[in-house]
Amino acid sequence: MSSAVMELTVGDWPTEKEMMDFLGKEAGSLWKTLAEYLAENYDHVATKKPDDNRLEGTIRYRRGGKTLVTLYPKEGELTVLIILGRKEVEKFRTERNEFSPDIIELFKNTKQYHDGRWLHIKVPGPGTLEDIKKLLHLKKKPSRRK
Repeated sequence: MSSAVMELTVGDWPTEKEMMDFLGKEAGSLWKTLAEYLAENYDHVATKKPDDNRLEGTIRYRRGGKTLVTLYPKEGELTVLIILGRKEVEKFRTERNEFSPDIIELFKNTKQYHDGRWLHIKVPGPGTLEDIKKLLHLKKKPSRRK
């Protein structure tokens, strides 16, 4: 498989069952629900940079050169990366009480770079789908396309 970034197509992507088995119950459930949420609410295109294992790699949801969220599937876990820019960091600070204590702690312990914070949320682990949705909402309001 090429290491070039490509749009996900039926042939490029494992079946839902393969991904669910690979990720495990908790991470697989979050992956499936998050992918459905992104498809229903955002106009972003999923692109995949495969790894040696076709089930692993980097999945970015992008639009117009901007990444909304990046997913890193690994055996038994899923890492969700949400990069909050300066404006989103300020929004988070204002709305921090809307998030779970685990996400507040993750934010607090994440290094502040000149352009924001890179929040790596591991599943299973702290954080919930609702926290991830709220973080995405800070970056871009859902378009509610259907």
